[in-house]
Amino acid sequence: MKIRILTWNISFAYGPGSDGVTKNNGHTYRQMPLPHFESGLNSISSLLKEQEIDIAFLQEIDFDSHRSGNQNQLDLISRSSGLNYRLPIISWNAPYVPYPGLNPKNHFQKTVSGGGVISRFPLRLIQNQLLPKPRENSFIYNLFYLNRYLQIFKVVLPEGEINCMNFHLEAFSEDNRELHLIKLQDRLYDYNIAVAGGDLNGSMELSPERSKEWALTMTPEISFPEGHAKLDGFITHQKKVKIIKVSTLDTGTVSDHLPVLMEIELD
Repeated sequence: MKIRILTWNISFAYGPGSDGVTKNNGHTYRQMPLPHFESGLNSISSLLKEQEIDIAFLQEIDFDSHRSGNQNQLDLISRSSGLNYRLPIISWNAPYVPYPGLNPKNHFQKTVSGGGVISRFPLRLIQNQLLPKPRENSFIYNLFYLNRYLQIFKVVLPEGEINCMNFHLEAFSEDNRELHLIKLQDRLYDYNIAVAGGDLNGSMELSPERSKEWALTMTPEISFPEGHAKLDGFITHQKKVKIIKVSTLDTGTVSDHLPVLMEIELD
């Protein structure tokens, strides 16, 4: 059975500059009106339909956030794309986020955000695991800081079931990211994951133990143009999954990340 799977950090449909950090290319965060996000979400849904995606692993989705018009973006994308099965994970739930900058007009304010998976096949949640916040951050800072996560779920296919994992790892603390990488590799084994996909926020090497059964697949092209980096990809079980092709799709400025598409055949 062939399946088309996509992983994409959609940056809540904001586009470049969504993290509030000014880049060399001049992207600076400012609050955008609702039509900006509606247009971005429509573009995301259209791409999923055009590419005939079966399962999409999505990161940085807003569920009820001031910064994106208090919409449930996972539900909107799911309905518009026709991928009607969905599982959310909320990893950031703060009544007010005083970021970025000093101008309250541009603050994120109320933020309910995380990730999710949408699929044309039925889904069953196994575990939503929130990962630790950086230990070096102050207690006050971490009150407003987001969790990263591992979202573990089962996909019910016509010819059987597979366990999958959607992940979003630490970006700003290298020590914390190393801890997240360890936990990710542990869960590959614990839940016999066939396909994992998401935003690694950096490079990765599987441990000698895990590389006997799983393989990391990144594309030759960058997936994070602002940082000229390859941050997004898949980990697949070598005995269960045959990779047919992997590619990075050019989606312009809908997000600060580009989606990575993988077509597989299940053994």
